[in-house]
Amino acid sequence: MITTPYFIPDEPFLQALRATATRGVAVHLVVSKHANQPFSQFAQRAYYEDLLIAGVSIHLYRPRFLHAKHLSIDDQVAVLGTTNIDIRSFALNAEISLVVFDPAVVAELARVQARYFANSDLLAADEWNRRPLIAKVAQNVARLADSLL
Repeated sequence: MITTPYFIPDEPFLQALRATATRGVAVHLVVSKHANQPFSQFAQRAYYEDLLIAGVSIHLYRPRFLHAKHLSIDDQVAVLGTTNIDIRSFALNAEISLVVFDPAVVAELARVQARYFANSDLLAADEWNRRPLIAKVAQNVARLADSLL
């Protein structure tokens, strides 16, 4: 389960997510339906088709811009912090994350994540594939600049 306001993964991370979902592991991505950085959101959306094809569930959080940044793995591990899921956060920016190996903390985070699910729209692949051509072009052009975002 990954929650992030800016999902612009590098190729190894994207491949890891696709491989995980393809193996049958439930992978959920929660992102905001509303953008505070439209160009970044275009780039982010360019990755959705690849993820949906692999079986990743993408949840679009409705109420407002969601700036939460955390992930959980197998009810055992949680990562919380300022790190976005992008190469700039991992390699360039002064970001910090806390890795927690405590099932009780992960369970509490799961309750927060359940609220996100309840307030999100699950993106359907067929719906996503019907988006206008101009949106596809804008998203893929923005993706070309992903290392700058």
